[in-house]
Amino acid sequence: MDAVDQQALTGAVIKEYRLDLAQLWLEFAGLGGDASEQVIRDYCSGQTDLSAKERDALAQAVNEHCAAEGLPLRAPLSGSALSARQPGRHDPKQKDPERKDPHSSK
Repeated sequence: MDAVDQQALTGAVIKEYRLDLAQLWLEFAGLGGDASEQVIRDYCSGQTDLSAKERDALAQAVNEHCAAEGLPLRAPLSGSALSARQPGRHDPKQKDPERKDPHSSK
């Protein structure tokens, strides 16, 4: 995942759940993040960048917070693949080997 996508998706999770950035910063710092609270605020508003290590520490803090609260959305890690397909949903563009073609005699 590229840095811009990770930043946008992490920011979207924070905004969607109205997560407290001061609390996230504490959790981020506890996970080894070195950026200041203001830098995290600037990152979440798209005003600055973070290294992959810092982005992943913030995403982990967001994900741990979401898990503790039972919230379904998660922030991606830098090594995550960007996928529009959600688990459990059928992609109509892919053929399902179990599904028969209604126009086939087989």
